[in-house]
Amino acid sequence: MATDLTVRGFELRTDEPLPVGGTDSAPTPMELVAAALNGCVTVVIETVAGELGVVLESIETSSTAHMDVRGFRGTADVSPHFIDYTLGVQLVATASQEEQQRLQASVERRCPALNLVRDAGVALSIDWNWSAPPRD
Repeated sequence: MATDLTVRGFELRTDEPLPVGGTDSAPTPMELVAAALNGCVTVVIETVAGELGVVLESIETSSTAHMDVRGFRGTADVSPHFIDYTLGVQLVATASQEEQQRLQASVERRCPALNLVRDAGVALSIDWNWSAPPRD
């Protein structure tokens, strides 16, 4: 089940865990989908922050997603993709509440991967957490 992939000259690998027949040598394809969403939202956050003049000290994302594996296995008539997805975003920045709201709304509207998951009908929740940088 291990698959070597080449994208624009970059080499990636996917695999499946041992219990489902893989060798557990790499993330699963769906784990890469989650990682891609987190990476995409980070890029969009940085882009929008630059447009708004918000200086970011740090960005950290995390995600949790669930699938009904019966869809993949073909044992039930359920969708094989994520059924829910929770994205956590932790930002350290000096930004007014209005700037935070504008950034969040713009990111949620403009992030391609976020909207791909949302448009697939996945129950998506985003937990935005802002904190101010420490004072010197």
